[in-house]
Amino acid sequence: VEVDDSSLTQAISTLRKFLKDSTKSPMFVKTVPKRGYQLICSVERTTPLMSGEVHEEEKLELESSETQEQSKVEEVVETSIAPKPADSAEETISTQAATKSSNTLVTKLLIFLAALIPLCVILLTTPAESEFRQLGMFDNTLVKTPINHPDLTQWYPSIEQCVKKYNETHLERLAPVEVIATG
Repeated sequence: VEVDDSSLTQAISTLRKFLKDSTKSPMFVKTVPKRGYQLICSVERTTPLMSGEVHEEEKLELESSETQEQSKVEEVVETSIAPKPADSAEETISTQAATKSSNTLVTKLLIFLAALIPLCVILLTTPAESEFRQLGMFDNTLVKTPINHPDLTQWYPSIEQCVKKYNETHLERLAPVEVIATG
């Protein structure tokens, strides 16, 4: 059976990640330069074969490959791989789901607060009311200006003309109660 290099590399990488095996000081799979990969730990079968029988040819092949592997390995690290129970995998998945769920909840809570804070500021604070000074009465309309504005006395004739013209052109509507001139 032929396997392309990238598939093999990816499979070994996945195996190392699952076993938490580093490439610099491996405990399970060692990279042999220009040759491939080498298993450097002992392996024990934990489940019987499906048929319950091992064919003689398979036994011979298995034994010959084991002896070849043993001769290639100069230093064998004696490590047994204990199978993980299914419960721990389920716990990992449920822990990841709970973490993801709590992250989603925290994100939603932060978005809600980010929207709520400006809304509270707008609704619960009252803007400072501007203070006005009275400029005069033109055509029965009170004219005011903000206190912090410069003097508008030179504009009185223009303001008076504007108020009168507005009242003349809008006879059918109500006259303004007050006018605020800002210069």
